[in-house]
Amino acid sequence: MRKKIKQYVSMLMVMLMAISAIVFCGAEKAYAGSFSGGYISLGADLTSDEKAKVLALFGVDEKDLDSYKVVYVTNQEEHQYLDSYISSSQIGNQAWSSVLITEGKKGSGINVTTKNVIYCTTGMYANALATAGVEDVNVVVAGPFNVSGTAALVGALKAYSEMTGETVDEDVVDAAVDEMVTTGSLEDGTDADNEKVEGMVAYLKEQIANSDNKDKDLDQIINDAANKFEITLNEDQFNQLKSLLEKLGGLHLDLGSLKSQAQAAYDTLKDMGFDISKIHIDTEEARGLLQQIIETIKGWFN
Repeated sequence: MRKKIKQYVSMLMVMLMAISAIVFCGAEKAYAGSFSGGYISLGADLTSDEKAKVLALFGVDEKDLDSYKVVYVTNQEEHQYLDSYISSSQIGNQAWSSVLITEGKKGSGINVTTKNVIYCTTGMYANALATAGVEDVNVVVAGPFNVSGTAALVGALKAYSEMTGETVDEDVVDAAVDEMVTTGSLEDGTDADNEKVEGMVAYLKEQIANSDNKDKDLDQIINDAANKFEITLNEDQFNQLKSLLEKLGGLHLDLGSLKSQAQAAYDTLKDMGFDISKIHIDTEEARGLLQQIIETIKGWFN
């Protein structure tokens, strides 16, 4: 009997560890700064009135700015990162987009709100920020008037760099910008819902970051993902996505962070009525499985 009990306990420990790996992914993130309010990136060309309007959208009183670390993004920086993906005329010659980042609770993920942003979606920002290794933050992107919001990603990464005390690698910033633009292009150029496109991109990044897939054919991975998310890609769209994934494959992506963000995208799709069972094991399902295992173990001793 003792031998059986030891076997059961060993089995339980192995199963608990396996389920825990599914339910709880990602380690605690340490933040370097000591600014109680958060971190703000402001467009360098905002006038005084525009700055006041943006701060109001953030819910920040200008007299309280000492509680925040404030950095500025210039139009030159916008062009530095965006010129390869967006026409220079679209970027313009002034920097207006601004971002507020505050620390979230451990495991809360990347939560994005936009105000006066008419092109970039919250999912586009969250996915791109996850690519850059951002974890557990609340992000507000705002413009003093309607803006595309493409340049705000640069500001978000600059503010996050201040927050963590770590410089974000130039290649990672480039990949995140590429991802955001590619996602937007797919959303505009396909008949699929934005949420499906963003879910597919998040799923593909998981596949690329997972070492188990390193020998798999990239074309097949993309085709499988498009089928799972019910998205039809033309040749140009397929090649654009493949180029992005090849770039991401050359980076050291944080699989835990990507899984967490992908889960958020899947949850959104699930709420929309999309059948996600063919994509992954849902977190709630994993918890349910854990409970079933516990009940089974209890039964062994009754």
